[in-house]
Amino acid sequence: AGLLLLIPTLLKNYLRVDEVVVTLLLNFIVLLFVNYLLEGPIQDPMSMGWPQGSPIIDEGVLMPIMEKARLHLGFILALVAAVGCWIFMKFSLWGYEIRSVGMNAEAARFAGININRTLVLTALISGGMAGIAGVSEVAGLKGYLTLDMSTGFGYAGIAVAMLAMLHPLGVIASAIFFAGIYVGADSMSQGMGIPSYIADVMVAVSILMILLSMLLVRYRVIRG
Repeated sequence: AGLLLLIPTLLKNYLRVDEVVVTLLLNFIVLLFVNYLLEGPIQDPMSMGWPQGSPIIDEGVLMPIMEKARLHLGFILALVAAVGCWIFMKFSLWGYEIRSVGMNAEAARFAGININRTLVLTALISGGMAGIAGVSEVAGLKGYLTLDMSTGFGYAGIAVAMLAMLHPLGVIASAIFFAGIYVGADSMSQGMGIPSYIADVMVAVSILMILLSMLLVRYRVIRG
């Protein structure tokens, strides 16, 4: 995943191509490639033609933390990754360079920071962490790869990061908050018949409130 993210990063660095457009279009290419793998080279022979990968061996499965619950060792891995990312960004030279480029690329270039190298490093780290998250999802829940594994996790990650104000430690609380919304909405849908998409509405309202608060912080409203 880290190497895959190098494609939009290099295109942005050297050809000034918008990374948002490239990553959105790259999603379809990746999905089609995974679909080809699931219907061909890595398809489970016992799946009766259904596009899914072979089951993960028992040694590769992430064990559950609690009995009769879906919470597994991937949660501990995510906590370690968040704390490690905070330590890296806060106390390392590379972390300082990444923060400087993110805040003001022109000022960072004037200070002698290599912008292209920093962006490539950021792509490798963030793409690698996304890959680890994908492995955790497969090895911790289903136990085999299918095409419908991701139900918009990338977009949910944007909301989580915004609520956390891009702070690695804040992501922990933000992710748990959004997880509670989705799990709670699913439980209400099964128990009380409430539509599960109410979770998407609550997430959207949360993002709008965040954007509004950021706007009010940046531009103060003065009564005339």
